[in-house]
Amino acid sequence: MVAVAMCFLDATAQQYAAMECFGVRYRQAYYPADSSAKPALVIYLHGRSGRGEDNNRQLEAGGVEDISNFLQRSGMTAYFVVPQCPTTHEWVAGKELPGYQDKLIELITYYLTEKDVDTNRVYICGASMGGRGVWELIRTYPHLFTAAFIASARPVCDNPTDYLRIPICITVGEQERSVDDLRWMASKIEKSGGCMDFSILFGLRHPDACEQAFSAKRLKWLFSHTKESK
Repeated sequence: MVAVAMCFLDATAQQYAAMECFGVRYRQAYYPADSSAKPALVIYLHGRSGRGEDNNRQLEAGGVEDISNFLQRSGMTAYFVVPQCPTTHEWVAGKELPGYQDKLIELITYYLTEKDVDTNRVYICGASMGGRGVWELIRTYPHLFTAAFIASARPVCDNPTDYLRIPICITVGEQERSVDDLRWMASKIEKSGGCMDFSILFGLRHPDACEQAFSAKRLKWLFSHTKESK
């Protein structure tokens, strides 16, 4: 059993290389399904429990494995980047801690300029605290992204017209306190002409809703969008 466990750890380490860029610690997986295609860029922002300095805890989020499995099974050529927010920050500045948004933009820009990724296929996903980060990034830097996936997170700004530039998949658990707010926001974005996929995960509270949000069906919707198709 020890040998099996060591093999599993080795495989995980190989799949997610530990990296650092502009002071941001992150894990990167690369799926070279088609060597002739430019890779897509997929970013995942973890929730509050993933914060730290070990560059490892963020991989425990349920969405990481779901996204990774989908990328492999679908045959996408992609970089999958999972940065870690330090304990001294949050993705978006709060009442007590500063935001990490500028560092994320530096990291994303590095991939866009140095890694020759397909700028028509840049996807950002997040759950809970990470979802708040996604809301703010697509509001302030919509030109960088192709589509977004937000699980169980209220937006930082409640103006629906700030979120019309890219397709957004939103999920929330039926028993979460934010369910009515997110239902309202999704409805307003759609009525304002935005591209929207909204799901209430029935019977689920916040932790389970974050874990179960990233289904293959929703990820297929997310990755079906390209800037060229708009």
